[in-house]
This record gives sequence, structure tokens and C-alpha cells, in this order.
Amino acid sequence: MKRMTRRQQSRRLLLQVAASLPVWALARAASASLPESFSAKTLDDALAGLAGGHSIQEHPDIELDVPDIAEDSGKVPVQVYAPLPGTEKISILIEANPAPLISVTHIRGQTEPYVSLRVKMRETSRVIVLVHTPDGVFQAAREVTVTGGGCA
Repeated sequence: MKRMTRRQQSRRLLLQVAASLPVWALARAASASLPESFSAKTLDDALAGLAGGHSIQEHPDIELDVPDIAEDSGKVPVQVYAPLPGTEKISILIEANPAPLISVTHIRGQTEPYVSLRVKMRETSRVIVLVHTPDGVFQAAREVTVTGGGCA
């Protein structure tokens, strides 16, 4: 095998750094656009950040589908359907997790206001969904009992 000269090594390093700059810039831009609520350590702080000064009201039309009992706390299915007019955003929070805010999904144009994902839960807790519309912020919540150990 042929050894690289110091100049070749420097050139290779420069090319590697230059190739990684776009990825670094995208990652930085993505993290800057995340709501501060993702770093909230309490449910109240996360809710306050997400509500943006609006009061949060219960809404009977929000469909939150979660199991009553989750045997695998690492993969708890959560499905949300929010047929509210003008739905702009759906946020999912888990009350007992160290970082309560799990997901924020922006709804654009004629997109159906539906979110489906699996979440990790630390312990038995309420799963809370916030639906953001021009008319205000609405919520639905359900308790999920966790039987298996989880580390969120």
C-alpha cells in the first residue's frame, strides 16, 4: 500500500470538512426551528410554550387512540385524528416523561389532520394531544397504564 504524503492528507481532510458543511448547516437550521418546548422539563412549561398565551380547552371531536394498557413501554402506539377546521399543528405530550413534548406535526394545505406514531413512555401517564387552530388551542388526553419497564 502506498503511503499518502502530508499534502495529500491535508487535501483529503479539507475535502471531508467541505463535504460535511451542508449537513452541519441543515442540522443547525433544523434544530433552530424546533420549539423551545422540546427542552422543557415539566409538563406545565411545555404546555405554556405550546399554547402561546392561549387558554387550552377540551374538544370532543379530537380522536385520540391509545391503548388502555401498554405491555411494551418502548413502543406505545398513538394515533390522533383532529377534524377541526383550520388545524395548523398537532402536538403530542407525555406527562411523566423527562421531556414531555414528544412530537409537533405541522398540517399544511389540504393535508388530513392525522398523526400516527409509536412513543416511549417512562411510566403510567397521561398522553395529551394539543390541536392548534386559528380559533385557539384544544386538547384531548387519555391515561395509559404501562406494565413493562421503560426508560424514556
